[in-house]
Amino acid sequence: MSNSQSAAFAFVKTLGQELSHQEFDIPPFPEIAIMIRDALSNPDVNIDMIARIIVADPVLTTRLVRMANSALLRRGTIEITDLKTALGRIGLELVRNTVVSMALETTFKAPAGSVLHERIDAVRKHSSHVAALAYILARRLPGFEHAEDAMLAGLLHDIGKFYILNRVQDFPDLFNDPQQLDDLLAGWHTGVGKAIVESWGFPASIAEAVDEHEALERDHYVSPDLADVVLVANLIENVKDLPEEEVPDLAAIPACRRMRISYETMRRILEESTEEISSMEQALGG
Repeated sequence: MSNSQSAAFAFVKTLGQELSHQEFDIPPFPEIAIMIRDALSNPDVNIDMIARIIVADPVLTTRLVRMANSALLRRGTIEITDLKTALGRIGLELVRNTVVSMALETTFKAPAGSVLHERIDAVRKHSSHVAALAYILARRLPGFEHAEDAMLAGLLHDIGKFYILNRVQDFPDLFNDPQQLDDLLAGWHTGVGKAIVESWGFPASIAEAVDEHEALERDHYVSPDLADVVLVANLIENVKDLPEEEVPDLAAIPACRRMRISYETMRRILEESTEEISSMEQALGG
C-alpha cells in the first residue's frame, strides 16, 4: 500500500468516526455571524436592530450595500449608500445569506502558503456561482416561494468539501496524489456536508439539498423542490462551458424535466442573467 493510500485509509477512518459521533473539528463562526444569527431568530427583529450589529463590521456593511446595488436587486438608477436603506431593499433573508457567505470564508480558510489554498478558493468561487444561479432559477419557477433559501443552499452545498480540505491538512501524504484526494472529495463531501448542516441547525430542506445536489437520478412526483433547484444550478455551473455534444442529456435528468430545463433553456437563462448572476456573485464574495 502506497503512502497516499495509507493516508487515505487513515483519513477515511477518522472521517467516519467524526460522522458517526457528530463531532466535527470546525473552527467557530465569527462572533458577528453568531450575533446576527441570534438576532434573526427573534420574531420581533427589525432592520434597526440588525443595522446596529452590522455597522460595527465595515467589510459586512460594504458587502450588503454592494448587494443592494447589484443588478438583481437594483431599482432605477439611484445608488444606495446608506446601510438601513440597503437592508430594507435586501430583506433579512438575504442578510442572513450574506453573513453565512462571509462566515464560510473566515471559518474555512487555508493557512498561508498551504498547497490547498487554490482548491479551497475554487470551491468557494464555485459555491458563490451556484448560489447566485440557484437564486435566479428559483425566482423563475412558478409557485416557488423561497428563492432566498435556494441561495443559502447553494452557498452550503459544497460545505463538505471545505471541511474535508481543511481536515486533510493533517494527512500531508494525500497532497502528493491529487486523484486520491479527488476521489475522497467525490465520495464523502455530500454526506459530510449534510451532517454539518444538520449539526448547525439549518432546516431539513437545506440538509437534503446539500446531500442530494449530485444525485442526478433523484426523482419524485411533485413540483420542483429546493434540492432540485440546487442540483440543476450545480449541474449548469459544471457543464456551462462544455461543447454541446459533451453536455449530458438534460431531458433524461428528472430535476431538469420538472424545472423544464433543456439545453436551449439553459443557454437562454445564462445569457439573459449574465449581469444579474455576476453582480450577485461579487456581492457574495465569489
